[in-house]
Amino acid sequence: MPGRGEGREMMIVGNNTSREPSLISPGPSRYRTHLIHMVGGATIFAIALLPRWSSVAFSPVSSQGHTHDAMIHRRRFRSRGDCNARPPNANIPHVNIFSHSRPSGDQETTNSGGEDPTVEGVTLKMAFDSSPEWGVADLSETKSERFTSPESLDMVHRLRRESSAVLVGRGTVEKDDCSLTVRRVKLNEGQSQPIRVVLDPTLSILGGRKFTLLKDGLSTIIYHSSEHNEDGRHLATSPDVDLVEMTTGASGSNCLSPREVLRDLESRGLRHIMVEGGPATARAFLEAGVVDRAILVRAPVQFQIPVPAEMNEETLGRAGLEMIGSGDMGGDTIEYWVRKGSTWPAGEWP
Repeated sequence: MPGRGEGREMMIVGNNTSREPSLISPGPSRYRTHLIHMVGGATIFAIALLPRWSSVAFSPVSSQGHTHDAMIHRRRFRSRGDCNARPPNANIPHVNIFSHSRPSGDQETTNSGGEDPTVEGVTLKMAFDSSPEWGVADLSETKSERFTSPESLDMVHRLRRESSAVLVGRGTVEKDDCSLTVRRVKLNEGQSQPIRVVLDPTLSILGGRKFTLLKDGLSTIIYHSSEHNEDGRHLATSPDVDLVEMTTGASGSNCLSPREVLRDLESRGLRHIMVEGGPATARAFLEAGVVDRAILVRAPVQFQIPVPAEMNEETLGRAGLEMIGSGDMGGDTIEYWVRKGSTWPAGEWP
């Protein structure tokens, strides 16, 4: 079973209570942009027929945390309806994005520098209060505060260290101004910080406030809808921020496909993705059938006005996960979930 650590978790691991897109003011652009085409229309039952996509020339993010200067490269994908509504209580077929290109023999996986190459796929981490609503934030509070134990937060930083990339929705960035870096534990020798990934269909985090991950000089990838591609071309930020455009099948849709995001990350050599919130992003990855394991932190507090995560044990079960154990971490209850038929990574992980 996973080991223990020592820190404190931010109250809002990621909560997007606003559904209104932020206004984006134009300005000079220093972004590079990639294009991913997605064409909707197929039913969810066609998911298992997704082919392996061939590799193409790409402008990757370097292991030193800087993007390479290069002309725009484009990659085309087909979406098989990840964003379609799923019937209530329907089981979700699992799709393993990373298994088709697993290296053989002693060849090691390319990664952001130092994480365990034997752990791959998607690890979901979320923190909740002890209410039946699985609260992720307290609306009675005017400021986001930490509510889990120091030990739990240290565990989160160990998990980041073992990840190629840390992925969140734009609400997490807007609420917490998070850096998503490894700070409470030491990086391994020669290891760089994991790549930060933000799902922001409307590019709202670029519209005004300069968030930490846009100005700290470390690599960040932002996936956005093609509806806002022109906005992105006129926004100024660090050259370490890489915009990736994803076009959806329906005009006006801002739905980003978790599967296509993961395929793009896998093409960059990023093979273990930590999904750290918020709840809408967590649900999207669960409903897409791409989560391989989950670590849930339940703090011994109850919010006065909880923001519900809109997920529970049934949500995880429909996504093909089962709880294999739980334990105490500084007073928090930690639940470990893994895909049915799979095992937890070996050793004291994370």
